[in-house]
Amino acid sequence: MSAASAALRYLLICWMPLVLVHSQTCSEKPWEVVHRRLATKTPYRHIHRDRGAASVAFDGCRVSKVWGLFRHGTRNPSQKVIEAMNNDLVGIRDDILHHGKLCQKELDMFRLWRPMLTPEQEKLLVEEGADEMLQIGQRFRQRYGEVLPIRYQQGDFYFKFTKTERAENSAKNFSLGLFDRVENINYPKPLSKDPVLRFYKLCERWKVDIKHNAETVREVDLFYNSKVMKEVVGKISKKVGTYVDADSIYLMYQTCAFETAWTKRHVSPWCLLFDKSSLKVLEFGEDLEYYWIDGYGHELTYQQACAAFQDLFRRFDEDLEPFTFYFTHSGTLLKAMAFLGLYKDDFVLTHKDFDRRRQWKVSEIDAFATNLVFTKFECSNGTHVMLTHQERPISIPGCPRGQSLCDYTTFRQIFNDRIEQCAFKSMCTLNVPQNDEL
Repeated sequence: MSAASAALRYLLICWMPLVLVHSQTCSEKPWEVVHRRLATKTPYRHIHRDRGAASVAFDGCRVSKVWGLFRHGTRNPSQKVIEAMNNDLVGIRDDILHHGKLCQKELDMFRLWRPMLTPEQEKLLVEEGADEMLQIGQRFRQRYGEVLPIRYQQGDFYFKFTKTERAENSAKNFSLGLFDRVENINYPKPLSKDPVLRFYKLCERWKVDIKHNAETVREVDLFYNSKVMKEVVGKISKKVGTYVDADSIYLMYQTCAFETAWTKRHVSPWCLLFDKSSLKVLEFGEDLEYYWIDGYGHELTYQQACAAFQDLFRRFDEDLEPFTFYFTHSGTLLKAMAFLGLYKDDFVLTHKDFDRRRQWKVSEIDAFATNLVFTKFECSNGTHVMLTHQERPISIPGCPRGQSLCDYTTFRQIFNDRIEQCAFKSMCTLNVPQNDEL
């Protein structure tokens, strides 16, 4: 066993054995049905399209700085979902075995299914998540080549992760892929409320007015009570053999997603209950929720991301480590994308937009291990910047469309006002009504 393989094994947190599929199921092929339709639980392998690692080299240019945001790799569910798997899903599985309208092969898969997690394993990075990050690190090394120092040195690299096991081990597996060995990296003290990596944890106004405000998910509630959702409830209930409500169906969707993401080699029996049209409905419900909580639904949600981009410009403009890698969470990546103006449709997403084409699709833009990386170049014709998302170059809104490189002065001007006037404390202070009698 190589040193890299041994180190990877040492860093792995959890392995989940599922049901091995040796033959085609009676319905649509489940791996084709769920492909790129599992919202924020989509595995990175479903959305990574590069066949090899394309070089970032441009004639007359040299890389001077890199700043990257990485979502952690595939993880276990939350404690709440694990408990629902261990209780609610067991009962639904028994209903399927007694009354389900499935073929024998599908019933056999449900007969073998058992919940595999305990609440203590919540949100731990799994083997697939470690492998995702390792491979991204390896491709990063291939893509940047000699620009990257072969070995870690504190003056060259700045790695930081949030105070979570999944972010920490994502960082360690990424660095393992980057350096092809375990390095003694000097990580700063992790923070649960990091002002750059998890700024929204410090934004009380956002938490009260948006995240924990029932009105925020009003569009989601309207969609879950819509005709198309009721049709899905009827369709799935028929397969189960007894009535199941929308919440139970959403739990099945989450389980299908996690058990698909956990490993390349197996298929979750819960995916067998869904066809493409049903998944399209559930995926839209997820897009709608993330749009209103973490995306374009409220200006405060993405304007607070100025705190992260202040760090980007500081690290690009000052004499600091040239390579900065941050390991964080879905909420950070989505808010950062909205701050940049990425994947913004020309309409406000509501429950009525189910059949409309849209750019805001979290299965594509916020899968496990999602990454946004800015690269600064010093070129013969000036300083430029490139943005990659999911390891592919994309145009920065406001810069010339269809071009990989954007003039750095133009890039700064696009965001200058919001960066310079980033009054994070005042925008995030909770507005408390004054009591005139006090």
